[in-house]
Amino acid sequence: MDNLNDINVSISRFEKMVKENKVFFFDSVEFENIISYYLDTGKVAYAKKALTISLSQHPSNTNLSLFQVEIFIQEEKLNYALELINSILMIETNNFEAIVLKSSILSKQKKHTKSINLLKSIFNDYGNKTELSYQIGIEYLFVENYSKSSYYFKKSLNFDYLDHSALYNILYCYEMLKNREGLITFLKDYLSKNPYSEIGWHNLGKNYVKNKMYDEALASFDYAIFSDDSFTSPYIDKGKLLEKMTRYNDAIENYKEIISINPNSSYALFRIAFCFEKNHDYNNSLKYYYKCINEDPNMDKAFFRLSMYFYRLKDFKKAIDFIEKAIKLNQEKSKYWKIYLNCLSKTSTKNY
Repeated sequence: MDNLNDINVSISRFEKMVKENKVFFFDSVEFENIISYYLDTGKVAYAKKALTISLSQHPSNTNLSLFQVEIFIQEEKLNYALELINSILMIETNNFEAIVLKSSILSKQKKHTKSINLLKSIFNDYGNKTELSYQIGIEYLFVENYSKSSYYFKKSLNFDYLDHSALYNILYCYEMLKNREGLITFLKDYLSKNPYSEIGWHNLGKNYVKNKMYDEALASFDYAIFSDDSFTSPYIDKGKLLEKMTRYNDAIENYKEIISINPNSSYALFRIAFCFEKNHDYNNSLKYYYKCINEDPNMDKAFFRLSMYFYRLKDFKKAIDFIEKAIKLNQEKSKYWKIYLNCLSKTSTKNY
């Protein structure tokens, strides 16, 4: 907290200096904090002004020069950034922060192989191996080498098992490699070390579904829900699977769990209505379809299902009212037009 107060004091002094057009002295650490604050808050003009003054007061300070490199990169002045970073590295050959920044410049210049080699050259000595592994993984993504990309994201994940970005990137790599069995093996291993990962369980369940291992998929979705009962994605996929298995009552109870988390979920309301319809419980089906369109007047699928219901009852006037609303929301669906034309033909025949 004291450090935060010190930073706030430094920023106030700096802004007073700018406003009064005076020159105050700040030590280099104060300037680093001031510039970081302005860059983090998007006040680039203030950051550049602070940087100019800081370099006039501390012209040989490398950390301040690295801020200049960052600003050059933000402004896409990559040649200036590379020239400055090279001048720093001529003096401080083992400045790891400078090397990482240089790899970032090379990446932006689409020189990804050079960027990778540079990052690998400092891997054994660099303190933050999580960050470095992740960055190498990103560079391999750029060159579409998904095997090596996955390898380095796994390294990053080994250092920090709660890093969701690395986990999602690994899932993406397996997807691009079309290696579903490898992904299932990876997720099982990952979950053995991190058994409360809702993302891990959810994705394991989705891959079990693709392999038609439905019981295993349902168990995985349940573990995902147990790990985080506010995470709605496993409920959605579990509901889809229960419908696929024609377990409509179970699907309804599952979707009601989503309603308990998000009472405004028109998706869950629609699926509940659809499942009641499949069970031939039309009173409850209608009730939930009406709830759905009340919650989301743009849910064309609900208007379509209502139209179909009244069409089957030969109440063509109501059927037309609902299908017209569906068509107004989505004119591309051919089945909407088909039921609309059928309704029109029925009413014209009736009138005739």
